[in-house]
Order: sequence, then structure tokens, then C-alpha cells
Amino acid sequence: MGFYNNPPRVSTDLHWTDILQLADHPNMVVLKESTTRVGQVAQVCAAEPDMAIMCCCSPNLGLVVPTMALGGHGTANMTGNIIPQEMAVISKPWETGDDAFNCRAAWLENLDVLHYAYSAINPVAVKTLMRAVGLPAGPLRKPLQPMNAAGLQGALDILARLELDRKYGFRLNPAAIAAE
Repeated sequence: MGFYNNPPRVSTDLHWTDILQLADHPNMVVLKESTTRVGQVAQVCAAEPDMAIMCCCSPNLGLVVPTMALGGHGTANMTGNIIPQEMAVISKPWETGDDAFNCRAAWLENLDVLHYAYSAINPVAVKTLMRAVGLPAGPLRKPLQPMNAAGLQGALDILARLELDRKYGFRLNPAAIAAE
């Protein structure tokens, strides 16, 4: 079992002392941190609880690089549905300097994709893009609506500029755009 500290979504914020108290429970095996406080992540990492410490991949929170640098175990992310190899590099725990440099390079290279993924309420942007490139995505829950055509086109332009469309063999699905 794990817990997700996501104050923007649930209007409750667990302090690091609360997180460490919960981490003492034998069934707690993972934390996904989504605050904007690197100091909180540092306190949890410094305590070395017997659980995985992960973070949200939103570039707006700015947690990925600091969490990984502090000994975090990865990201719990939705962007890996679009850029799986890149998110694997970003999410790999740092064991060597190369891991750190590879994370930084992948993070900066894919920053526009990450910003797109969080440009609308989760999971609107990612599911809309997945449908548009031919990946299975399932329907959005009500009352969520797909991204508008301009937002989707911006994402498709990012994929083309980074040559991710060729790398992953993405094919534009005209029906997905027409549904916008």
C-alpha cells in the first residue's frame, strides 16, 4: 500500500513528520510526493524510511531532479505513456554520476512534452494525445472533455520536433482530432 501527498488535488498536506509516522506501518511501501517543497522531500529521504520515495513528474512542481538527487526511487508518472524510454531514464535511481547526467539531459530534452502533459487536468492532455497518436487510452471520466484542437496540435508539433513520432512509430489518428 502507498500514499499520495497531493495538496493541490485534495486540499490536505501531510507534513514530513506525518509521512514518516505513516511509513512505520509495515504495509506502507511507497510515497508519491506532489508538494512543491524540496525541503520536505529532503527530510523524508534523510530519514531513509523502509519505503520507495517517488514524485510526480509535473515540471510545475519541480520535484523530479531534486527528489532523484536526494535519493528518491523514481517517478509515478503518466507521461511515460507517451515517452516511455525517456521517463525510464528520468525515473532511474541515481547510482552513478552518469545516472544524474542522463536524467538531467532527458528531463531538459523532454520538458515541452512534460509541460503539455500537465497543461490540463489529469489525464485530459495525455489521453487526448494518446488517442491522437494511435495508442489505447480509454474514455475520459465525466465531465472531462478532450483537449481542444489547438492544444493537441501543439503537442503533435512537439513530438515531431523531438522526432518522437518517428522513434515510437506514432501515427496520427484523424478521428481523434475530428472528435475535438
